[in-house]
Amino acid sequence: MYSGIALYNTDNIDLRAMCELGEKFFTDFGISITGASYYKKLEFGDHAGDHEIIEISFFELKEKIKRNEISAFRIYSERKEVLPWYSSFGYMTSEFGGFNYIDIQYPNKYKAGADVIDFLIFSSQKIKFSYGIQYGIDKVTKAFYYATGDNMVNIYEYENSSLFKRECAGRFKGQERYKSTMLRMVYQINVINNHHLDIQIENVSLKEWILDDKKHGLLEKLDNDLWLWKIESDEIDDINNYFGALGVLISWKSLSIKKLARKLP
Repeated sequence: MYSGIALYNTDNIDLRAMCELGEKFFTDFGISITGASYYKKLEFGDHAGDHEIIEISFFELKEKIKRNEISAFRIYSERKEVLPWYSSFGYMTSEFGGFNYIDIQYPNKYKAGADVIDFLIFSSQKIKFSYGIQYGIDKVTKAFYYATGDNMVNIYEYENSSLFKRECAGRFKGQERYKSTMLRMVYQINVINNHHLDIQIENVSLKEWILDDKKHGLLEKLDNDLWLWKIESDEIDDINNYFGALGVLISWKSLSIKKLARKLP
């Protein structure tokens, strides 16, 4: 099993700080860095944002960042038995046809719970972003694709991740409501901002709703107007379906009820 972390709206961040955050992730999680890559725009690409991926050493990556030669990159740890990598930390920008975000994948056996939360707290102090999620899934490739809603990878049976993909900037020129007025879905670990806390849950704000009942999770203030929202696993389905029916989740879908065929007497 794998875990993924995605941080959204990571615009205008110093690339050195971003690289340092990536290095800290591998150090804190006890995973060795074996390589890196960066994105380079194709001079004569067929579409805006067309690019190639150049593989280099982590040392070379840091040197290129110092010389301001790149704008998006990936740091990774490789093992023969796992493709395309064992663990990775990637930073993408809108320059390459997509949008600004961080995606992270790592095996579940390394860190969970408090360790992930400590990393998210540090991230809120180190860089600016408006929304973050942590999730679990069975393969590293699925953890990678889920960050952007690609390849129809879903975490929940009542989810359509393609709806999130169409909400993002870049090729789809989406509304990006996940930045302030909606949530993608609800996860055990969420990083939300002050605007999210004003989302109306029937007649109360999301903040009031969370604080009203321990079953609704725990809320902890972070830096840069962010909040950590932690929820117990056995409450996730109920909250997602409740919020989804209210229309505040981007990727939620109603499960169709299959009618049982009537047997003739």
